[in-house]
Amino acid sequence: MRFRDFVLLLAGLFIFFAIAAVVFFPPHVSRMSFASKGCVGVISIEGEITYGGGSFMSSQALSRDVVKQIKNAEEDSGVKAILVEINSPGGSSVASKEIYEAVKKTNKPSVAYLSEVAASGGYYVASATDFIVSNPNAITGSIGATATLLNYQELFGKIGLREETIKSGELKDIGSGARNMTEKERLLLGEIINESFDRFRDDVLASRGNRLNRAAFNEILDGRILSGTQAQRIGLVDSLGVREDAIEKAGELAGIKNPDVCDMKPSRGLLDVLLGYSTEFVQGIISRLSSKRVGLRYE
Repeated sequence: MRFRDFVLLLAGLFIFFAIAAVVFFPPHVSRMSFASKGCVGVISIEGEITYGGGSFMSSQALSRDVVKQIKNAEEDSGVKAILVEINSPGGSSVASKEIYEAVKKTNKPSVAYLSEVAASGGYYVASATDFIVSNPNAITGSIGATATLLNYQELFGKIGLREETIKSGELKDIGSGARNMTEKERLLLGEIINESFDRFRDDVLASRGNRLNRAAFNEILDGRILSGTQAQRIGLVDSLGVREDAIEKAGELAGIKNPDVCDMKPSRGLLDVLLGYSTEFVQGIISRLSSKRVGLRYE
């Protein structure tokens, strides 16, 4: 079989299954309706927090998807409170900030549940909620910002490669891995990282307010990780418990006893899944090919 015929065959099969998906597996457009008492809308942040697209093979929380779910919960009259369930080591500082602001702006009671890991950007998002419940064994904290650069100058030297850059200004190729960083570049990046860290710290201070032990909080600004139990002692966390406790607290803030939960993640039919996987796969490749050398991270 010629390559062209093989490609046409694959295209035909894809179209066939796409049509079959529409006929036999229509997309779900509505969520289960709950009793008049309403429900707690659950929004899960699982894996690295990222702004751009990623591969379906990786575990990532895309800020645009999370923000959309928060807005949907805000607009849904059946959702009386929001539970943000977090299992994330953090990620993009831009994406973390966008989710933080979306949570902060909601008018409905909000609770965060810190499960396995809710560190750095993961905790940043949690701090925007009205109340934080942490598993006592969760890993959290890690308040700070980083920028990691790869230096391959020595490797290039060993294999006989050399990169030449023609630039318009002294700092135009800052972060290049083909050479060592200059002290001026290091200072410049340090200023940007510290500015991002200051914003993170100030937002946590503003959100947690007098619940924080300020002296203890200042001590952990070296970026250390904390257990959920340690975080509660400092005031980063309001109470220790499990997921059910967080759901109950969200219901309490909304005036609901024994609340139902509703998953705010949109239901998707088979066609949505197939198309979504292919789109995310392509976006993931493009994102990696076009990524910048320097990016601020809350992780």
